[in-house]
Amino acid sequence: MKKLMTLSVRVLAAALLVLAFAACSNLLDVTNPNNVNEDALDNPAAADSLTNGVLASTVRMLSAVTVPYSVSTDELDWIGSRDAWFDLETGGIANYLNEFTDGAFPFVGESRFLGDLTIKKLEKFNADGALVDKLQLARAYLYTAIVYTTIADMYDDYALSDKRTSAAPIGRANMGTLYDKAIGYLDKAQVLAAAGSDNALKFNVLAYRARVKHAKAVWTRITPKGQTPANPFINDAGANADAAAAIALGSPDQKFTLTSNLEATAGINIWFEVNGRNEHRVGSVYTNLIDPVTGAKDATATALLAQFKAFGTQSGVFTLTSVRELRLILAEAALAGGNPVEFRSQINAVRAFDAKPDFVAQVADDVILKHERQAQLWLMRRRLSDMYRFAQKDAKWANNPNFESAFGTPGLLFPIPNVERLGNPCINDPTLCK
Repeated sequence: MKKLMTLSVRVLAAALLVLAFAACSNLLDVTNPNNVNEDALDNPAAADSLTNGVLASTVRMLSAVTVPYSVSTDELDWIGSRDAWFDLETGGIANYLNEFTDGAFPFVGESRFLGDLTIKKLEKFNADGALVDKLQLARAYLYTAIVYTTIADMYDDYALSDKRTSAAPIGRANMGTLYDKAIGYLDKAQVLAAAGSDNALKFNVLAYRARVKHAKAVWTRITPKGQTPANPFINDAGANADAAAAIALGSPDQKFTLTSNLEATAGINIWFEVNGRNEHRVGSVYTNLIDPVTGAKDATATALLAQFKAFGTQSGVFTLTSVRELRLILAEAALAGGNPVEFRSQINAVRAFDAKPDFVAQVADDVILKHERQAQLWLMRRRLSDMYRFAQKDAKWANNPNFESAFGTPGLLFPIPNVERLGNPCINDPTLCK
């Protein structure tokens, strides 16, 4: 009986399919109800959808760029079969033809453009008195600030094109202005968030602004490329003030996170690449990271790696910043400012989150700071800059006869990849866009 019923359903489905085809004068004469004209985005009712679109695009971008970034450091190890990963694994990040940096870049351009477009539209809705929820604009500022910061953290150069209108690359010397753009957006977000009742948003904005200000100061230490700074440590008044304010506002171990639920086919998905396809694995440096205080495997790194594995192959959580990072910012400032009491207070507050014993000068202060940044900030796209400024090299880095390598060029960041060069003639000839 069950087989007969199944057969009947199949016959009925086939009949309906025939009728459907017969009803169409042209098989290509269809209307997609999901198509939305761009003009529809000028409706204030679209504010929520616009902001959610920026969020989705930002997470997709993070999922794409975190893999090549982390493989180029000691955070992930390449164990697969694709040679372009080998170039990144050995520090050869200057090759603009690398298929994986190339594949990640469209998501960067999409999120940057969509973020700016959404902000422009929501600002107009707000000015017209038509924006019902002003926190939507605050969130759009925050998500777009993440995009600008990620670009500045990762790339040697960038072009702020507009749809099909090409723009000239701004150059490595001007990439710091992208941090400024992010800070400007966060300044506006902070005003809106402070007037609202979303305490998590208030924390996220302040905490991320501290992280951006610190990152810009780090960028100045590794720019221009090719030099190791005499003083790598940061003591930035703006970053310190925001870090302290965010700590006071949040819970003791609060984190600013974004959840990714992308499918493996949606670009380069970090969880699929590591937990599913096994093209990479968590770095052996991290699986064997030793706490210099205890001499045992570091509890923080062990917990983070276990959490990453538990996410599975399709989705996971990105940590954008945290109270832990904020305290490390303050600890570094204390170290740079010659305040050992404050330094140890902040370092031990961070270590306490994973029940690690107090640091009481078992090693030099700079050694424990470098260690805790390495352990606490895994996959947060801070490692490459830290390696450069602290004169650390991945054991797998090597000179490359074909292009610049992180091994011999401290401060080297990712170039504008080929996909953008093919679509933007101003990359190779900036005079075309002057």
